[in-house]
Amino acid sequence: MIREKAREIRQELRLIATGSGRFVDSLLPLGLFLVLLKPAGTVASAGVSFVCGIALAVRRFSQGASALFSLAGVLLLGMGALPALYSGRAEDFLLPNLGTNAVALLLCIVSLSLRRPFVAWTSYFVRRYPLAWYWHPSVRPAYSEATILWAFFFGVRLVLQILLLRSGEAFLLTLFSFLSGWPAIMLLLVVSYVYGTWRLRRLGGPGAEEFRRGDPPPWKGQTRGF
Repeated sequence: MIREKAREIRQELRLIATGSGRFVDSLLPLGLFLVLLKPAGTVASAGVSFVCGIALAVRRFSQGASALFSLAGVLLLGMGALPALYSGRAEDFLLPNLGTNAVALLLCIVSLSLRRPFVAWTSYFVRRYPLAWYWHPSVRPAYSEATILWAFFFGVRLVLQILLLRSGEAFLLTLFSFLSGWPAIMLLLVVSYVYGTWRLRRLGGPGAEEFRRGDPPPWKGQTRGF
């Protein structure tokens, strides 16, 4: 049972990671910046990270990723690398990271206030379940609660990043941004998936396919996927 659950979680994470734009690619430039910051300095580490980001974007595009997504990744990296190259301040390289974190937190809060939770939208764009299914009274609470968890994660992450930024500890800020990026987000996805699938079963609503077919209750419910 544990092995089957672990295999299922790995499959789900692979699907989420692919649909979310390959988090590993976005982590590598930051990892290079972190490793090179002390021995090579801000300018060199920012330059190498920017070149790495361009190379990854070209590779993604050659593998069939959309040009818009590839260019967006380079643009976001450039928004940090170019100011850092100009000013020589390592903190400038991480400002877009703080910005995207703040945007994610805002999206969670706004989506909850509109009763259209952010996690439901991310699931919809990856899985393409019927959009109306997510708003079913016996389905939406699971996604709302997962969105609250995401809001807490992004909120704590943003506050700590701001505190480290104000302290002027560029290396600690970079290290924290690295660790709270891919590793922490993977943990967040695992917790969200495990809790979400459990919560859907407890809510007793229809599964996505049952909803698509218009099956009447009692429903079997969502047995896999969140």
